[in-house]
Amino acid sequence: METPLAGANDTQEQKEELRREDGRLVERFRELGDRTAFQQIIEKYENRIYRFGFRMCGHREDAEDVVQDTFINAFRYLKDFRGEASLLSWLLRIASSACIKKRRLRKNQPRQLLEFEETGETGSAGIADPAAVRHPTPHEALSRAEAQELLRRALEKIPASYRAVLVLREMEGLSGKETSEALGISEGAVKVRLHRARAMVYQAFESMINAEQQEEA
Repeated sequence: METPLAGANDTQEQKEELRREDGRLVERFRELGDRTAFQQIIEKYENRIYRFGFRMCGHREDAEDVVQDTFINAFRYLKDFRGEASLLSWLLRIASSACIKKRRLRKNQPRQLLEFEETGETGSAGIADPAAVRHPTPHEALSRAEAQELLRRALEKIPASYRAVLVLREMEGLSGKETSEALGISEGAVKVRLHRARAMVYQAFESMINAEQQEEA
């Protein structure tokens, strides 16, 4: 069973307990060479890293590469982890660098249609019980798909440094402090980038809607 991860609704006590648990795993791996401890770290956070990679890169294959690159680097450099930030923030910082490299490689390649729900954005842990899912009507599904496509296209127009802040704060539910730790920037910079990222999304969203309306006229 997957351990619950720290999120926006967790108490400070829960977050501290999670950091202590992570600290024990790190020490087992670092001091005793216990590889099962590192495997537990992978199992605990791989879905979170995959989801972040998918939202940042927009491609399932790239997200899988980001997960692999993140944990390869974590394996190499976990000895240098000091615990000043949470383990998740440290892993997301590695993943963010990997995502930015991937996006640069993809810059001049054709954009693929992102299907957040159908492609398994949340990884294996995101599979829901079919009986518990309310299926939308065809009209609802179409409206939702159109809105998601516009949003995805808007996000694609945002520079990676701003998109990372938006994804971590708005989609992953990290706090300003956790986001600053993950990206290696100040909390003030997080606030500024988040504000600008929102403005850029709204502007891109509005421009695309206006363009489509003009085409239909």
